[in-house]
Amino acid sequence: MRNPMVSDLKTMDYVGCLKLQRAVHGARVVGGVPDTLLLVEHPHVLTFGRRGHQENVLVSESVLQQKGVACINIERGGDVTYHGPGQILAYPIFALEKKGIGVLDFVEKLEAVMIQVLNDYGIRGERDDRNRGVWVRGRKIGFVGIAVKKGISLHGLALNISPDLRFFQMIHSCGLKEVGITSMAELLGKKIPLAHIKTRVIFHFQEIFGMNLDRTKADDLQELVNEYYEK
Repeated sequence: MRNPMVSDLKTMDYVGCLKLQRAVHGARVVGGVPDTLLLVEHPHVLTFGRRGHQENVLVSESVLQQKGVACINIERGGDVTYHGPGQILAYPIFALEKKGIGVLDFVEKLEAVMIQVLNDYGIRGERDDRNRGVWVRGRKIGFVGIAVKKGISLHGLALNISPDLRFFQMIHSCGLKEVGITSMAELLGKKIPLAHIKTRVIFHFQEIFGMNLDRTKADDLQELVNEYYEK
C-alpha cells in the first residue's frame, strides 16, 4: 500500500468533486488506494446535509440562479451551508476504524486542524457549544460536516479564508439563526494567498493525524482511481 496522499484539486465544481470523493472512497474501502486528503475550492454552492431544511434558505430560487448558486443534497450530517471561492475545503477520506478513531474524535481533530491553522496567523479560534466547527469571538469561521461509510470518512471541513461573506446572508448557516460569519481576511484586514494556507492545512493534518502525506497531482489521483475500477 502506498503512503497516504494529498491532492490539491484547485477549483472544482461540487458535483464533480463529490463523484471523485465517492470514487476514492470506494477504492479506499477495499484497499485500492491509501488514506487520501483532497483540498479544493468550489464555485458558489449551497449543500444540504441529512438534517437540512429548505426554510433555512432566505432567498428565492430565482435569486440563487441569478447569483450562480447551485443547490445540492448530500449525505453528510448537518443542515445547509455555503461553499464558494475564497474558502478552502479539506476532504479526508481516511480509514477511521483501522486507526481506532471514533466519529466525535474525528470531528474534534478536524476542528483542531482549523484552530491550529488560524493560530499560525495570530487568530484565536475556539469551539462553541452552539454548533460544531470553529469560532472567533462569537462568529463562525470554520465548518465541519462528515459522513462515515464502511469505516471510511467522506466530506470534511471548510475554512473561510477570503470568501464574499454576503453569500452567507442567504441562509441560516448550519441552521443557526442570528449567527455572524467571519473570515481570515476580515479579521486580519488583508488577504492571504491560498497556496500558503494550504501548506499549513497539510502540515497540521500530518501533525494531528500522525501521518506523512505524499503530494499527488489531481490527474495522477484520477488515474490511480481509474486503474482500480478497471481491474
